Amino acid sequence: MSTILTAKEISKQYSSGAIAVHALRQTDMDVGEGEILVILGKSGSSKSTLLSVLGGLCTPDSGEVLVKSQSLYKLSEEKRARTRSQEIGFIFQTFNLIYELNALNNIRLPFDIAGRKYDPDYEKEIIDMLELENRVSFYPDQLSGGERQRVAIARALTMRPSLILADEPTGNLDAESGEHLMEFVKQTNEKLHQTYVVVTHDTQWISVAHRVFRMQDGVLREEAAVI
Repeated sequence: MSTILTAKEISKQYSSGAIAVHALRQTDMDVGEGEILVILGKSGSSKSTLLSVLGGLCTPDSGEVLVKSQSLYKLSEEKRARTRSQEIGFIFQTFNLIYELNALNNIRLPFDIAGRKYDPDYEKEIIDMLELENRVSFYPDQLSGGERQRVAIARALTMRPSLILADEPTGNLDAESGEHLMEFVKQTNEKLHQTYVVVTHDTQWISVAHRVFRMQDGVLREEAAVI
């Protein structure tokens, strides 16, 4: 298994008045190709900060993040943004859909921004896998929460990223929609060999994980084997 992402001794500190808050403390981890890696933690445990650092969105105070052996924070802003758009897909709890665009145009938005041609065959494969074929002409306010999240997943997947980072992806979903979403993640992992890092407080994600970590007080620890 090749390694897609490596974090080496990542530290991040914030100030809260006169108090220093250690969000990340000497964090190490690696993500192998084809893994579903789940990071559990309570609200405020800094798991979202870790995801932002891994995705090139938040510069650590010290340490290094490598994406396919390329040091992310040694790149210029422009090159880092290009690497992020080519190699990393993001799924957010709030979906981040454009309400003036229908589902299909939301899915195609990263291609429009990057000035790239659409890939209709792969696009159809993703849309069918996520059971959105009858919803592509609908606008976000016409979709359920689960459907909106599936559109967000499709938007991330169609760019063929090496890695998808998901921040509380079931946080705004009901239990049934959350279970369906986990199943879709499992399917895309098995059929497309898609790699995921999911940060969440929802322990149900353990059921689809290859490896599980726990974040507490800025410290990341791997749990016992789950599979």
